Amino acid sequence: MSRLTKLDRMTDDEKSRLVNDFRNAPDDADFPPEALALVYGFSLPWLQKKRCEGNGIPFFKPTSKMVLYKKCDVINYVNDNRLSHTA
Repeated sequence: MSRLTKLDRMTDDEKSRLVNDFRNAPDDADFPPEALALVYGFSLPWLQKKRCEGNGIPFFKPTSKMVLYKKCDVINYVNDNRLSHTA
């Protein structure tokens, strides 16, 4: 049996609240990776991989076990990586 992620352990109400909090927050608000996964569909392993590689969304670690992203950095990353075609 595989290990449950934080997203798997969250209720639907908790997920909805986190999405609404992200959408209604000011641009300088901080959010955990789970918020990005819910709002933009990023997977938690992808976010972790990009943190290790250094070419993902800017983040900071206030403690050794906590990762946070600024809403403005997430929006900028998404806008900077828009595609106009797939070829």
